[in-house]
Amino acid sequence: MINDLGYIDKPDSNIFMSGNYLCLDFEIDTSYGDYGHPVHQQNQMLLACWSLGPGHPCFEEEQKVYSVWGNEYALDFLIKHLELSEVVVAHNSKYELGWLLRCGYDIGSRPVFCTKIAEYVLSGNMTYDTSLDACVRRRGGRCKDPVVDKMMKAGVNPVEIPKAWLLGRCIQDVQTTEVLFLNQRDHLFRTNRLGVQYVRCAFTPVLAYMEQQGMTLDKDRVEQEYQKEVLKEHTFLIQLQKTMGALSPTSSDQLGVFLYERLRFDELRDKKGKPIRTASGKYSTNIITMEKLKTTNKDQKQFIELYFNWNKSKQRITKYLDFYIAVCNQMGCKFYANFNQTVTATHRLSSSGMRIEYDHVVDDKGKKKSGATQFQNQPREYKRMFCSSRPGYLFTEEDGSGLEFRVAGLVGNDPAIKADINDITFDPHRRSASIINGIKEEEVTKKQRTAAKAHTFKPLFGGQSGNEGEKRYYQAFNDRYKELVKTQEGWLSEAKYNKRVILPWGLRTYWPHIKTDSRGWIKERTQIFNLPIQSFATADIIPIQATILWHLIRVNGYQDKMILVNTVHDSVLAEIHEDYLDDYKLIVTLSWQKVYSFIGCVYGESVLKMMEGMPLGTEISWGTHWSEGDEVSFNITQSKIQEAQ
Repeated sequence: MINDLGYIDKPDSNIFMSGNYLCLDFEIDTSYGDYGHPVHQQNQMLLACWSLGPGHPCFEEEQKVYSVWGNEYALDFLIKHLELSEVVVAHNSKYELGWLLRCGYDIGSRPVFCTKIAEYVLSGNMTYDTSLDACVRRRGGRCKDPVVDKMMKAGVNPVEIPKAWLLGRCIQDVQTTEVLFLNQRDHLFRTNRLGVQYVRCAFTPVLAYMEQQGMTLDKDRVEQEYQKEVLKEHTFLIQLQKTMGALSPTSSDQLGVFLYERLRFDELRDKKGKPIRTASGKYSTNIITMEKLKTTNKDQKQFIELYFNWNKSKQRITKYLDFYIAVCNQMGCKFYANFNQTVTATHRLSSSGMRIEYDHVVDDKGKKKSGATQFQNQPREYKRMFCSSRPGYLFTEEDGSGLEFRVAGLVGNDPAIKADINDITFDPHRRSASIINGIKEEEVTKKQRTAAKAHTFKPLFGGQSGNEGEKRYYQAFNDRYKELVKTQEGWLSEAKYNKRVILPWGLRTYWPHIKTDSRGWIKERTQIFNLPIQSFATADIIPIQATILWHLIRVNGYQDKMILVNTVHDSVLAEIHEDYLDDYKLIVTLSWQKVYSFIGCVYGESVLKMMEGMPLGTEISWGTHWSEGDEVSFNITQSKIQEAQ
């Protein structure tokens, strides 16, 4: 097994301060759509522009921008310059990396600095507009050509824009991006956030690669589930229509009449006692309102239960199953999505689906409907419909076992959490169930343990409300893990008095409007307790591990046998050749072990020391379909890999 990963083995965020960089921007023929995404072969490269930093071996003069017209096979000159650079710079670099991957360039060969991500890191949890134009405006710089910009935003394909105009735009974007890069890297360096930027950007080539793999559906399973759900939805609808008589459940007005006039539900009221209605004064019948209605008789209870069952079934069809059927019938069972790196306040990923126009569904006017679904939040019960796209390959998932609880022990330096994680008999859900129900742990039933899961880690994020048993457990949790609570209360105090929190690994979060209300309550309390833990778990540890995993696969020549296809919060999904499963398990555990040294290099010895005594854990599952088959778990420290019991 080859363990030398080059710059990934000894990551150094100071490489971003190098003068040997290349800054680039592409213009794309967007004939297929999806903003010119490289996964669609109908989209084509039109124009590439780039500049070189003063430390680049081929640097000639400041402000010089190179340009090449042509498709991805016409970029030899750019590739030559790329291979001599130490850092690649671009705004929304995942897009450019996707095109470079399509060109055959090794997108994992050198560090990338994304100016869009840099603005996101600098904004902390404030989630500012990170478009290039917004970044420039924020610094008083020159904005894009308004004519070309409006044309593109209106959907005009760049291939239809005069070449001189397009070239001018691309050159300006390169120059603007370079100026922005120089400003951002200095700001990140001064405020000790280069490490955060390095981690976010190191993950970017992996995401660019994943986006071009796609997720595959099992057509037979999709069709069976679709038929079953359509029948269920139709059955519920017929029952609703019988109950409502001449009124229709699909009409908001008629549903309102039935709810408030026939069944005589009490309308929800605001603080002044006025009924909560729509802006036009009509009855409120949205699902959030209906969930809050109080049933006072049998007819009301039966109707609400029936309506919710119908609505749930309808949502499953319109939100997921219609899309799945279209993918199977129109897209060869495979669909794609975009990962969003600069959206969430916690810095974890989100995703956006690529829309498909359905052949099998039309609206009331006979127009075809369309839809999309993201990669991140597929319903648990629908995971079984995903499979490998390659014969002889298994569908695998590896995730961080109890990761957020482990991270809480790390960032809180809590010896009790570390002791519990290292205790092989420790069962957090059994413990919470025993305290909630006031019984011994050995007396807890399976049903009680399952019911307690919703409360086990609630106090981890500042949860306090509940019934008597739940409050008793929350207090016991806080008493047991007092060092964590002390750390979280420290974050709260820092936020209250400084309007920001600076975390040990460099990330800054901002709370400009925080205040204590008349009851002594701070509404941001839960967010402040939660964000550092969730962020370090899913925006640092998981991306670092996935990045190392991807590089280990590459250097060992397993690219055709181990294909990473998705990442979902705390897990990585892959298609693995059945003959290489044991090799993959070894590589996964090794990647987790290397997380320690990566964090030590990027975030410093103090953060690495914070991780002492806390093993990271991973669970690897495999089978013909997602969430089906066998599994194995490991506890991993910097010096030892041990299969968990």
